[in-house]
Amino acid sequence: MHQVSMARLTRMFAWIGLSSIGGGRSAYIYDMLVERHAWLTREEFLPRLTISQLLPGPNVANLAVCLGSWLRGPLGAIAALIAVILPGAATIMILASLYFDRGVGPDTETALRGMGAAVVGFLCINTARIGRGSLRGRGAIWIAALTFVSVGVLRLNTFLVVLLVGGLSLCLNRPGRSEQRHSAQPESGGTP
Repeated sequence: MHQVSMARLTRMFAWIGLSSIGGGRSAYIYDMLVERHAWLTREEFLPRLTISQLLPGPNVANLAVCLGSWLRGPLGAIAALIAVILPGAATIMILASLYFDRGVGPDTETALRGMGAAVVGFLCINTARIGRGSLRGRGAIWIAALTFVSVGVLRLNTFLVVLLVGGLSLCLNRPGRSEQRHSAQPESGGTP
């Protein structure tokens, strides 16, 4: 477990909760905690990201709990969760009250479309960053491509694809597989 003060952890996740947007929040957390502040390595972050995406519930909340726990234990998990959710919850309550009072005009809709394009660009950049570390296992590129085609192109059920392709990935990368392959090869060197 890394030692980051509880105050710094809470401030960081509160800032993430206040300043990150949409589906890019996991990538934003990666950028802040791995790239900018080096609180975690890529190898520490990626398994927690995977777990947070496989568990039911909002990915960002799951990721905050995983990372908060890794950095500060159970209290860190609670602090990170509250800090990442509270700013967005307060903001949406304020915006919802304004929306129901006044509605959204055409100018606001145009601005939101423009911001949506910026979010897509941000997601692409951070997906590439995270992908560099994720595509290292046996058959990882083929697994990613199969998942993309299955869900994105063929529009198969995401849950079933995750089960099937995830099972295939587990078979290809099961523990002990690389040790079995290395032990089957004769050692190089001189004869006794």
